[in-house]
Order: sequence, then structure tokens, then C-alpha cells
Amino acid sequence: MEEKIVYQTDPAGFFLYQETAHELFMSPGEFNVPYGAVEVGPPAANEGYAPKWDGEKWAIVEDHRQKSFYVVTTGAPYMLGDSIELENESVRYDGGGPIPVWLTLDVPPVTDPQLGVN
Repeated sequence: MEEKIVYQTDPAGFFLYQETAHELFMSPGEFNVPYGAVEVGPPAANEGYAPKWDGEKWAIVEDHRQKSFYVVTTGAPYMLGDSIELENESVRYDGGGPIPVWLTLDVPPVTDPQLGVN
């Protein structure tokens, strides 16, 4: 039975790791490629960037997945991949590519009227 290397992605398309797909015993020429894996290898990426599969090809995108974000209009913490409503539009960010204008890396100031802090 044959084997081939495939490249596993996460639900957003970011490359995770390489693994081996095995030929199916009862279907020669067909392989057990795991869900989310692709047969095309990702390109190398410099620090601060990551390969991301767009459904057809790899792209090298800015990688902000290890950063903490806040919603600009509310100061609320933002979890990558969550959909939020802004101006009657549903928006989301997975940490790949430029940071959208509705997010910031700046920690909002603490406000507590009881302590007189604003």
C-alpha cells in the first residue's frame, strides 16, 4: 500500500503539521486524507507570518494569533474567530492578515466610578 504526505490545517486554514495519508485497502489509488488536510505543501514563512490555505492555494499572511485584542468601540476583549455585531454587520477575525480597524492591541483604560478612576 502506498503512502503520501498531506498537510493538516486548522478550521481557519492555518497550517498545523504534516502527516501521512495511507492508501485505502479496498480502493487502490485513494487515500485517507484527514478532514482539513491538503495535498499541496505550504510555502515557508518568515517570522510574524504564517501559511494559510484559502480553499484553493496557500497564502502567506500576517500572523497575529498569539496577540490579545480589544474591540475599539467597547474596549471588550475579543476572542479570535468570534463573530460580533458592529453597526448592524457581523464581523470576525481569525488572526491572519492585517488587523481590522475595529480591533486594537491597546488595553483599554480601567474605569471604575466607585474608585474615581477613568
